[in-house]
Amino acid sequence: MLRGFSLSVVAILLLSSSTFAAVGHAEGFSINALNLVHRVGGAGWAKSGNVVMVGHSQEAYSAGTAAIQEEKGILTQSAKAAGIGGATTVLQNASVDALQGQMIVRGRPGVQAQGQSLTVGLDNIVMKVGGVGGAVGAQHFVGTQEQFQMSPRGISTNSQTVGTAQFAAVAGGPCSNVVVINTLDVKMGQSQIVTGQYTPPKSPRKP
Repeated sequence: MLRGFSLSVVAILLLSSSTFAAVGHAEGFSINALNLVHRVGGAGWAKSGNVVMVGHSQEAYSAGTAAIQEEKGILTQSAKAAGIGGATTVLQNASVDALQGQMIVRGRPGVQAQGQSLTVGLDNIVMKVGGVGGAVGAQHFVGTQEQFQMSPRGISTNSQTVGTAQFAAVAGGPCSNVVVINTLDVKMGQSQIVTGQYTPPKSPRKP
């Protein structure tokens, strides 16, 4: 039985000088998880699993300007192998990469831009060779990214969600050899940018 995962999270807040001429954010996370259950000979069973949860958010405000973004994700892996004689195996591999950023630049001309990407890869192999027994493996990932910007130029939003699942099971007698392979890949991305002149309203003249 082998379990392991690596996780990296990046959250960077970018602010201009005291003039607050620009406001920007960047954040992302990366997950790599491996789950292996292997049983050989004799009578017995083994099970294993991983659970990873990530989440972070950023907010920045200045006069008439707001920039907010957040992302969340949860990955679960579970595997079980049991039997008498022969071999039963479950091998699971999962990778998730998420990144998003936004920027508001005030002035003439001004810029309002944001973008996000989310990539998920899941591999699930369930195998039985000889003997009597079976094996079960399942993986799930759900993740969301949301962005909101408000400036004198207007309001813009980005949002994307992904939900994925894999499941496989094998079972049989001493003369059966069974293999199930599941592969899933998801890539999502979006961006938007607004540029143009902005002229602040003039103050009324004093009489």
